[in-house]
Amino acid sequence: MKSKRLNIDGDPLDREVDFSKGRPNPYWLGVVDRTCVRLIDKDLVDLFPDNESVNAALRTVADAAKRAKKISARRASIPKKRPR
Repeated sequence: MKSKRLNIDGDPLDREVDFSKGRPNPYWLGVVDRTCVRLIDKDLVDLFPDNESVNAALRTVADAAKRAKKISARRASIPKKRPR
């Protein structure tokens, strides 16, 4: 059994975590240079054969979402009058 150091400073992490044997993550540099990868379903592969087609479709959807007219809560809750 290891002997625990006394907690002199009042910091509880002093005795719980030992960073003296720590080392840098060797895989970090490989993560930094990666690009974002998204997987699409197999039925969509024919529609989007390359990156440019996927990006064009996503930009079209994003532009349409920005231009969508928002209905206020008051306008949505007012019932429409029916002609008699």
